[in-house]
Order: sequence, then C-alpha cells, then structure tokens
Amino acid sequence: MVGRFFGLLVLVSACLGWSPRTASAQAVPAAYGLVTGTVSGIYVSTAIFVAKARTGAYIYSLDDALAPRWELIPVAIMPIGSLVVGLDDGQRLANSVRWAAAGFATGAVVGLGLGTLLRADGGEGQWAGAIIGSAAGLLAGTLYGLVSYDGDQGDPSGGPMLTFRITL
Repeated sequence: MVGRFFGLLVLVSACLGWSPRTASAQAVPAAYGLVTGTVSGIYVSTAIFVAKARTGAYIYSLDDALAPRWELIPVAIMPIGSLVVGLDDGQRLANSVRWAAAGFATGAVVGLGLGTLLRADGGEGQWAGAIIGSAAGLLAGTLYGLVSYDGDQGDPSGGPMLTFRITL
C-alpha cells in the first residue's frame, strides 16, 4: 500500500514537473499539505452527503457511508494533491490555504443566507446551506489560490489581486 502511494506520488510529481528539494525543506509543507488536504477532503465529502440528504438520498449506516462511492473521491484526492503541492512549493500551498479559508467563510455566509431564503422545512436549510456553501467556497478558494499564485512576480504584498472588468 505504501509503495503504491509513493509510486503514485512520483508519477504525479513527474507530470507536474516537480524538482525535489532537500528533505528538511519539504517535511513541514508536505505534512501541512497532508493534514489540510485530509481535513478539507472529509469536509467536502460531508457537504456532498448533506446536499444529497437535502434531495432525499439518505445514508442509513456507517457501512453505507464507507462503501466505495463517488462521494468519497475528495477524501482520497485532496490529501494527495495537497501533499504534492506541499512537496513542490510551500508558498503555493500557503496561498491556496489562505484563499480556501476566505472561500470557506464567504461560502458559509452565502450558503446560510440562501438556506434561510429557500428553506421549505424546519431550520435544516440554514445549516445545510452553510455547510454546502462553505464546501463550495473552500473548493473554489483552493483552486483559485493554486492557479493564481505566481511566485516572486506580481503583487508585492504577497497575495494575488482579484479584479473584475465590465465592458460597456
């Protein structure tokens, strides 16, 4: 199992053009990436289960939740992806985590508001909307943080600039 994991890690790293750094420079960002990816993956999978429950597809037991199903893909992929990014570039990982946190908070507020407006039954719509919205914001922020990071170039404050252009 461990051999397959490292084989997959080497394959993904080769595809990304990763060049190895010293072990001490890789250890902390890699561990940070693994932990944040694991927590994020579990949270996103939970949000998927909540969204499915809102449509009437319920999970009745732990065995049902842990059976191989597509909803568990984030639990498998996000830790591996975060580990690879942590091994490759700790600053890119930190940028991604910052944007993920911002997306998480924004998504929670928007989801809570939509859940309050659209609730048809009880108070579940509020917390379900907050969970679903925060997971969507977490994913959007993570992807934006990964894509927008440009290393040493760009904004000297260290954060990417988010701009909107409206052409009239």
